Amino acid sequence: MSKDRSIAVVLSVNADTSPDAVIQPRLKWRASKRGFKRTCPKCANAPLFRAYLKSVEHCASCGEPWSEIRADDGPAWATMLVVGHVVAPLFPFVIFAEGMSDWAAISILCAVALLLSLWTLPRMKGLFIGFIWASGALTS
Repeated sequence: MSKDRSIAVVLSVNADTSPDAVIQPRLKWRASKRGFKRTCPKCANAPLFRAYLKSVEHCASCGEPWSEIRADDGPAWATMLVVGHVVAPLFPFVIFAEGMSDWAAISILCAVALLLSLWTLPRMKGLFIGFIWASGALTS
């Protein structure tokens, strides 16, 4: 079997348990992208979350169970990494701006960091869930 970067070694069997069931490769990139969009990494036809960060028990469309996959601290780490790299270059421009008080500059930077974190966190959790599912990693 040749190694292709986009195809995981893990295979997914459809819900049909008959011998004629179609075996499909799990594509890590596609599953991660669908998770980032907060949709089911397998079918992309149903939402992955029922609340802000609470994943659904199983997909309403394809029935794939999502409650067993735990992303743990990965999404928080990735969110801090992304937000830090976006907000850090803004510091010199905002802090050293002429005519802006220190409290206003700090308030602007904190608001940008908070809003960007709130927007990024559920997307990173979906990305991690999709990647973990596609790679076939064992759950804890």
